[in-house]
Amino acid sequence: MQIDKYWLNVLLDAAYAAGASDIHLSPNKPPIFRVAGQLRAMPHLEIVSADSIRAWFAEQLPQHQLQENQQVNFAFDHFDTEQRVRVTVYQTTHGTSLALRLLSKLPPAPEVLGQPQFLSQLSPFDKGLVLVTGPTGSGKSTTLASWLNDAQMKYPAHFVTIEDPIEYEFPHGQGLIHQSELGIHFANHESALSDVLRRDPDVILLGELRDLASIELALRFAETGHLVLATLHSANATDAILRVINVFPAASRDFVRHVLSNVLLGVVAQRLLNGAVARAHQGRIANYEVLTNTAAVRNLIKEQKEAQLHSVMQTSAAQQMMTFEQHRQELVNSGLLLQ
Repeated sequence: MQIDKYWLNVLLDAAYAAGASDIHLSPNKPPIFRVAGQLRAMPHLEIVSADSIRAWFAEQLPQHQLQENQQVNFAFDHFDTEQRVRVTVYQTTHGTSLALRLLSKLPPAPEVLGQPQFLSQLSPFDKGLVLVTGPTGSGKSTTLASWLNDAQMKYPAHFVTIEDPIEYEFPHGQGLIHQSELGIHFANHESALSDVLRRDPDVILLGELRDLASIELALRFAETGHLVLATLHSANATDAILRVINVFPAASRDFVRHVLSNVLLGVVAQRLLNGAVARAHQGRIANYEVLTNTAAVRNLIKEQKEAQLHSVMQTSAAQQMMTFEQHRQELVNSGLLLQ
């Protein structure tokens, strides 16, 4: 079976109807949907071959030659449903495969996500680094896009993004948004540093911090007196702090602790839980953990005492902090989650 417009429409329509968040396409296997966090095979949908997947990729990005062991990310608009689709193309022992993330054309409003107070009170004219962290598929990019869209509707600020790929598109508001994509508008993170600062940004939104180069870039942007927002993979807020520090060589870590403790505004960790009400997006609802950079937190980071950060979060609600457990109990008490 070839991937053509008709087949793709059938696939995406079925996924949206099922409330799926992701689609997996592997050569010579039925499509698989992820619904409410669980994988479901779709044997009634036609299978595709590795050759047809590669041919479709070549049609989407004719200027790009897919190399062995390479992973490529891009996004497109699905006009029939007015939705946006993020695509990851990757190689396996069975051939070229696809992972499709289904996105709304516009980011959801902060109140729909139950965004924590720390983010809702964040101004684009604040200065420092905000990290949104969590496992793959926990909605980190959606959280940042929701905040950005809400902020640019309210504030006359300049928002510059560096994404891989561009996921959401934003309507016109009071703010000015310029979106850029790695591999298209910038060759790498190093080339983005001087270029972005010359654009007179108030807010710099980075995609995922994957490696030393991207984490160093985030810290350097934050040191220049801008608001920098980025995503990171970690299990919780404390692990996010350790991930940023430990990616650097051991000889540099004391200096990195000093920089991070000074520029950090806060960390929002999130995970998705099965919701108890229809309000839950695709059957799931966000469970948050928030760490804000108070004087106590700053000292713990400098003194290599990250193990104590969890206790600080438990007892610092007045500073907009909370643990996963505390927020989960709030969701249960409000009827959004079952006990």
